[in-house]
Amino acid sequence: MSVFKLPIGLCEDMQKAIASFWWGNSQNYKSIHWSKWENMCQAKNRGGLGFRDLSSFNQALVAKQSWRIIQEPKSLIARVLKARYFKNSNLMQAQLGSHLSFIWRSILWDRKVIKQGLRWRIGDGQQALVYQSPWLPRPITFQPISPPSLSLDTTVAELINEDQEWKEDVIRHHFLEEDADQMLKIPLPRQPKPDQVMWHYDKKGNYSVKSGY
Repeated sequence: MSVFKLPIGLCEDMQKAIASFWWGNSQNYKSIHWSKWENMCQAKNRGGLGFRDLSSFNQALVAKQSWRIIQEPKSLIARVLKARYFKNSNLMQAQLGSHLSFIWRSILWDRKVIKQGLRWRIGDGQQALVYQSPWLPRPITFQPISPPSLSLDTTVAELINEDQEWKEDVIRHHFLEEDADQMLKIPLPRQPKPDQVMWHYDKKGNYSVKSGY
């Protein structure tokens, strides 16, 4: 369940079995299901019972594999998949392709979860593109909403001065106030260091199944 995408039919069958057990169904007696499964899968603080939606939980589990590939690009599995499926790009830009293994299909499926919280932690700004990369601490896109007034291939590094501080005058000139305020709140390291990929929904920036689900 943490490596492959389970068939939807299998997840539904397991959920039916859990629901039947919960409501007291048996071969000779069929009880009333007083609430929809979707409602029961809501968190307790939202009025649900905290049951897992198995398909969504499966996706959050498999997403752990994508996160490992992103964080450990020199690992054997990362190198094998890159050589086979995304030789000239990265995992998040990889296309569907042909002759896919079931493992790769599962990774492409769980990538949808990773995209919802993946963004750059700015160091020197050399890898993150101002308009095209997710780098602002603001879901869902993590990108500026301002109309582009700079080149689309402008990197975040061009918004940082030699003292490793934001160029406030440049930022406020080219971006809407909402974007500018978000940018200026981002802390920069005292010494330049490479940008890092992080998971927005964790204080330490690490993906977890709990936050992904």
